[in-house]
Amino acid sequence: MAQSPGFTKQIIRDLTSVGRVPLFLLFLVLLSALAVVYVTQQTRSVIALQDQLLIERERLDVEWRNQILEEHALSEHSRIEEMARRDQDMIRPDNNREIIVSQ
Repeated sequence: MAQSPGFTKQIIRDLTSVGRVPLFLLFLVLLSALAVVYVTQQTRSVIALQDQLLIERERLDVEWRNQILEEHALSEHSRIEEMARRDQDMIRPDNNREIIVSQ
C-alpha cells in the first residue's frame, strides 16, 4: 500500500501546479488591502496636520488684528499730543504767538 501525501503537502502541490492564478490574485488582493491601509493612514496624518495649521493661522490672524488695533491706539493724535506735553513740556502756541509762513 502506497502512502498518500499529507494534506498540507497536497494543498501546496495544488497551489503551485493548478492554483497559480488564484494564488497570484490573492497576493494582489492582499497587496491592495495593505496599500489602502497605508494611504488611509497617510491621509489622516495630512488632515491632522492641516487642522493644526488652520488653528495656527487663526491664532496668527487674531494676533495680527490685535497688533493693528495697538498700532492705531499708539498713533492716535490725542495720545501723541499728551505725550509731547508731558515728556517734552511742549504746548500748543496761542493765536498771538502763531507765525504763518507762506511763499
